[in-house]
Amino acid sequence: MRGHVIIAGYGVGGRFIAEYLKACGVPFVIVEMNPNTCAAQRNIGNQIIEGDISSEEILRKAGIDTASVLALAIPDEDAALRATEAANTIRPEIHIIASTRYTSTGLQALQRGADEVIVAEQAVAQEFYRRIANYMRAHAEAASP
Repeated sequence: MRGHVIIAGYGVGGRFIAEYLKACGVPFVIVEMNPNTCAAQRNIGNQIIEGDISSEEILRKAGIDTASVLALAIPDEDAALRATEAANTIRPEIHIIASTRYTSTGLQALQRGADEVIVAEQAVAQEFYRRIANYMRAHAEAASP
């Protein structure tokens, strides 16, 4: 494979990424720690590697040397940081998108070589802002004569 996407973690985020890539015809490989998930995905024809994405061996098995993107959709922030650093050491030009729970960890991911970071607490805050703004706007309009 060349130009493929490595999806680390096959929870909700990883599944959304895979669905999008399938729809676009972009090849991908999944790296997942859960053996049951790996077996299920192999059975439906997805290319999946069981292992820790922060391992150089697993990154190489996933084809980091020819991949275009590493999408770190894993819940373990420490592993995401280790994977970012390892991937950046092996192949600095790969585009790394990491998800983290906290802003502080997101900043660490950027410092270690991530190109983009999705921070859960910021996404939640933005969604609260949007919903409260919508509610306030709707109720202000309803209260206006």
